[in-house]
Amino acid sequence: MAKENATKKPSAYDIELAKAFKQVKEFKKLCEANIVSLLWKTPELFFSNEKLELDDFDENMWKVYFEIAKDIIIKENKVLDEITVNFYLEKHKKLEKKYSEYGGYDGISSTYAHLKEENMDGYVEELRKWQAVIKMLKKRFPVAHRISEFVDMSASEIYEEHEAILNDVFINVDEKVKTYSITDGLDELIDKLDQGIEVGLPLDNLPMLTKEIGGFRDGEILLVSGVSGVGKSTLLRNTLIPSCIKFEEKVLFMLNEENLKKFQSEMLVWVANNVYKEELQKYTVRDGNYSDEDKELLRKCAKWIKDKVNKRIITIVPLTNYTTAKAVKIVKKYCSLGITKFVLDTFKADSDIGNRKPHEVMPMKMVEIFDTVKEESKNVHISIILQLTKASTKKRYLTNDDIGMFKNVVDPVAVSIMARAMFEDEYEGGVNELKVYHMGESSGKSKIQTKIHKERHYQIIFITKNRNGASQDKQIVIEHDLGKNTIKEVGFCYCPVDW
Repeated sequence: MAKENATKKPSAYDIELAKAFKQVKEFKKLCEANIVSLLWKTPELFFSNEKLELDDFDENMWKVYFEIAKDIIIKENKVLDEITVNFYLEKHKKLEKKYSEYGGYDGISSTYAHLKEENMDGYVEELRKWQAVIKMLKKRFPVAHRISEFVDMSASEIYEEHEAILNDVFINVDEKVKTYSITDGLDELIDKLDQGIEVGLPLDNLPMLTKEIGGFRDGEILLVSGVSGVGKSTLLRNTLIPSCIKFEEKVLFMLNEENLKKFQSEMLVWVANNVYKEELQKYTVRDGNYSDEDKELLRKCAKWIKDKVNKRIITIVPLTNYTTAKAVKIVKKYCSLGITKFVLDTFKADSDIGNRKPHEVMPMKMVEIFDTVKEESKNVHISIILQLTKASTKKRYLTNDDIGMFKNVVDPVAVSIMARAMFEDEYEGGVNELKVYHMGESSGKSKIQTKIHKERHYQIIFITKNRNGASQDKQIVIEHDLGKNTIKEVGFCYCPVDW
């Protein structure tokens, strides 16, 4: 068997491989000659090419000249001239013998007359390229037939080409990752879009904002931000819950800063004022000692809620301590039970963050949430409430910068809206009066100014990021009563940018 192997003829590929090795080594030898010759011509180049090592050279002649020069320049810190070289070689007899065989000082000095210092980087890049190609050949990459092509390619181009080939081969090994042609199902998509599949659940009573951002869309995060007390939670509840009830879509609220009783009280107030149009203040529900009329109204509101949500449309999960892992687990569990809309009130640093800095961790946690809800994963919607920095309290024009150190949490978010109260000097007659408009269909005008009443309360909504439409070109104005949980859209305005 051994004799049989010894006489076995090399395959056609082995012959081609041997030829390729010979070609590459000739190209590499030229690089080695240019590099070493330039190092002798301009020894200062050693200091900008510190990563060059003896093992980078295959040709013994250039190994010898490189080692001599590097020792004298780097180790001994001396001038590279003929006298210094001779003194050095007296201590290195083996090198001296080879040095003489290769022509000595005259042999190397005759090689660099035509070489230019500015070409050094190119020679080194070329050397690295051929080193890489040799490794590819040794690992039997099928490139033996392409050596002449590689002459005109950089190492990066060779790498990128083969990386793309490997990616194409292995990308679908992971069953969770799929690739598509841009034309796949294109005509079918048009038919589905015509049916309104891209329209999200509307924000109740806010048609203009719904049109701008596309509603509560599955597979996306809606970030709702504002300073403490501005009414972020009320805004979200009063626009999401009515739509969920109307369209029978299930919603789950994860509560960091409220409990079940507080949430139920808010819901009773909402039903009284929005469904039965009977005035009921939060403080009336809170303080107790109800009149017969108030108690009857509350019972009626409770019955309405029970009748409307007997299919468990609204689920409440109070969180005793918050971690993103817990929130993600809740989403994964309940989406399997048919819940498509989620609310996280409020997003903040995990309780088990330890010594890590919140502004470094929170953006990564937001990505974890997005990876859970996105279309390619669970394909559900989540609205997340975030508190803005105190510094933004007096800002007239809100941007994502007002999130402060945590502003990178916006990166995976599809839509970011920010709310602030209308300032006193922005009402009619104020020094910074805002003109609020609505679109007039029958008037023949593109927009009609809306009256802002001084005795009422208004919120201004800034769309600071919007993958589903425009952002920052105008602001939505909302009239609200936080005491009665009422809200309605009154128009739009153009807030001046802070200077």
